[in-house]
Amino acid sequence: MTSNNSHQKSLSEVFKELEQTRNRQVETYNNINKQKEETSFLFHVKHRTKMDNIKLILIVLIILLSFSMFSSNYIFAKDLEIDEEKKAIGSFEKNEEPCDVYAIISENISSTYQKEIFDRDEEIEFETEYIENKNMPKDEINVIQNGIVGNKRVTYVRSYENHRITEENSIGETIFSEPQKEIIEVGTSELLKQYNIHINDKLYVSQDIELREIANSEGTALTTIPAYYDVKTLEIVDDLWVKVEYEEFSGYILCEFLTSETLTPEIVEICRKAKILNRVNFDIPLNEPSGLLESDYQKILSAQIQDTNNVFKENYKAFYDAEQKYGINGVFLLSIAIHESNWGRSLIATNKFNLFGFGAYDSSPYESAVTFESYANGIDTVACWLASKYLNSAGTVLNSGDVASGTYFNGPTVSGVNTRYASDTEWANKVYNTMKNIYSAL
Repeated sequence: MTSNNSHQKSLSEVFKELEQTRNRQVETYNNINKQKEETSFLFHVKHRTKMDNIKLILIVLIILLSFSMFSSNYIFAKDLEIDEEKKAIGSFEKNEEPCDVYAIISENISSTYQKEIFDRDEEIEFETEYIENKNMPKDEINVIQNGIVGNKRVTYVRSYENHRITEENSIGETIFSEPQKEIIEVGTSELLKQYNIHINDKLYVSQDIELREIANSEGTALTTIPAYYDVKTLEIVDDLWVKVEYEEFSGYILCEFLTSETLTPEIVEICRKAKILNRVNFDIPLNEPSGLLESDYQKILSAQIQDTNNVFKENYKAFYDAEQKYGINGVFLLSIAIHESNWGRSLIATNKFNLFGFGAYDSSPYESAVTFESYANGIDTVACWLASKYLNSAGTVLNSGDVASGTYFNGPTVSGVNTRYASDTEWANKVYNTMKNIYSAL
């Protein structure tokens, strides 16, 4: 055991006269051990932290106190035996459960413990809600509300041992903004997936079909939808019925009578032609475009074997342009030219580029007929003349910007034009039959 210098001196004086010789070896032994202990102790003291100094002081005090108590008992025992024969240098009792003081000191000196408190800003994850929607294709998703993460500040206590993190715990938090839930629709309709469409997209009827007031075959028929026409999809009722919109009506059709562009790729073109052909009748309004595309005119007029001089084949675009420019039915204009020029083979047509007999009188048809610069020029001139004088009432503004005079207007039909255009009462029927032949080649 160790002691400070003041205690050592007082004890030496007491023992000096009593047992100088007897205790010399004990003193030498103790001094050696003391020197070792002090050297080791000073070495560790130089390397400890502030917290370890406190621990070490407490341990040293305990050691000194224990040594002091041991020394007092030893002196008292020697005083009682002062007159006895001095036989032994000293006696020691073996400690059966020794305590490794140096290990304890070393352990406490070599370990450092620290704690810190700090704040950390963190995100709060949002939740996601899924809602089934029968009016969306199966497995398709639609985000109807985007999720927004929240924000919070979390306070932590972190523990260190020898500068290594051993533990970290949160002790509180402050929420700055709550997260916003994300809402996602998930489609469940096998039918929409099969058709590859969405609500408000087009479906097509495969035959003439009655539009029902309710989703039942016995329901009241609102109207009949012609074959191949398109309808607007409003709602998927079940695997059998679909609610649709057609013109001003909305009602129900059995799924088995519906198709889509995905299932029937050619249906779009079939629908377009069906709508054009279903408008063809004797009273069709001629002050409206025919609906034919430029490619339709080219296709139709390129296949006419009667056009031996290729007049119409080479001027198909002039008829299409006149239709767009003046807003008239180009098939009607084309039919007049075919009828009046015998497919471009008449002398007026070949010599004067006049396919319509324009300006000709019955008394002198060839001489009175107008000569044009080209077939295209003649087609444009007659189209403007018909639109202004025969097919529109006075004051009507044409697509070209011209204002119709309505001089010979008797209705925008082929029979209305026949009233003042030709003396032949069958002219209207002949022209209409030519129109039907042109349309049928669509």
